[in-house]
Amino acid sequence: MSRRKPAAIRWDHVTDNHAAILEAYFSLYQERDATTIGSGELLRWFAERGRTAPSEALIRTVLADVQAPRRGGGRPAHATAPVETRPPLLPVPIVRPQPPRPRRSPPR
Repeated sequence: MSRRKPAAIRWDHVTDNHAAILEAYFSLYQERDATTIGSGELLRWFAERGRTAPSEALIRTVLADVQAPRRGGGRPAHATAPVETRPPLLPVPIVRPQPPRPRRSPPR
C-alpha cells in the first residue's frame, strides 16, 4: 500500500493567488461535497464575487500541491449533466451538388 507524499506547497512562500485559491476552495467546501469542486467551480466562484481569477492551471496546481480532495479531471458524470431545454435540431436537408459548368474561354 502506498503512502501519500507530503504536500509540495511551501507555506512560507504562499502568494496572494495561492491564498485566494484556497479561500475559494474552502468557501465552496463548506457548502458542497469535495468531489464536486473542480477548477471550473472555483473560476465561477471568483466571477460571482467580481474578483480576478488566477489561471486554471495555477488552480489545479495549487489544489494538487495541497492534496485537496476535488473532482477529477474530465467532464462531469452523465447524471450531473445539465438538462437539455431546447427542442432537438431538425435534420439538415441534403443539397445535391451542382454539376460543374463548362469553362468559358476569355474574349479575344
